[in-house]
Amino acid sequence: MKLGSLKEGGRDGTLIVVSRDLTRAVRATGIADTMQRALEDWSNTAPRLNALAGKLESGEAEGAFDLDHAALAAPLPRAYEFVDGSAYLPHVARVRRARGAEVPESFYTDPLMYQAVSAGFYGPLDPVVVPDEAHGIDLEAEIVVVTDDVPMGASAEQAAGHIQLVGLVNDVSLRGLIPGELAKGFGFLQSKPRSALSPVFVTPDELGDAWRDAKVTCRC
Repeated sequence: MKLGSLKEGGRDGTLIVVSRDLTRAVRATGIADTMQRALEDWSNTAPRLNALAGKLESGEAEGAFDLDHAALAAPLPRAYEFVDGSAYLPHVARVRRARGAEVPESFYTDPLMYQAVSAGFYGPLDPVVVPDEAHGIDLEAEIVVVTDDVPMGASAEQAAGHIQLVGLVNDVSLRGLIPGELAKGFGFLQSKPRSALSPVFVTPDELGDAWRDAKVTCRC
């Protein structure tokens, strides 16, 4: 199924189920008012949302409406945590090679990660706002996965079972500010503002064969 959020109902939006062709939607009234609420009780809300998705596809969903993409907020307008990691090794190697650096051996067992801004995400058609273009705006298309509660100490295989939704994130960097912040030895702050999310998040089954071993493998 595909899920999104409308720019209504407060800072966390209003949860909607979206048709596979992205043209129709229905509010998840009586199931969960926001994406965050749905995730907090996923074992109960997911089957009900999936049933509503089936009704939407068959034309039986009450209150269904034509979807205006300009009305979409980020599917998850804000989150408790957003961790950004470099998981695709060829990409990491190319980026490091471009600046004359090698991939550390430790990276193959201890991935590079940092905690990014999660207090708010831009919607798919929202402008990306920064104080000054001279800061060097850089945009990167990345894959984002949304989990339910992952227990401490979970193995990679166990953690994969907690991935509930998949989407895209437009990761925003201010390249002109990054060197100075990293030189302080205390991580990103001003150089990594809020990012933008795709119009919808989808359950992994929507990706078919492109979802394998908890990774998106599509080259399209």
